[in-house]
Amino acid sequence: MTAENLETPLTVTGVAQSCVPLCAYVPQWRKLLKTRRSGAISLSSWANWACSYSVALFYSSTLLLVTGRGWPMVITTSLGLMFVLSTMGLVWRFRER
Repeated sequence: MTAENLETPLTVTGVAQSCVPLCAYVPQWRKLLKTRRSGAISLSSWANWACSYSVALFYSSTLLLVTGRGWPMVITTSLGLMFVLSTMGLVWRFRER
């Protein structure tokens, strides 16, 4: 297969991969916004996810700089980190003090 033949499947795959984090976090956000309670949700676990996504973003960005390829991975990991940080913000906001 030539690079031209792979362009469309790679684009579709990149878009689909970028939607995965959104689909994964929407139910948690919906629950937090509806109940306005986050006592049962571990903030430290979400902090670990944020660290994990930060490392993945560093890796994918480095790979992009070295190879010139990998924008879908950079976008996906950026979205994942953004969604984790958003979830952490909601957990923090609805924490019982």
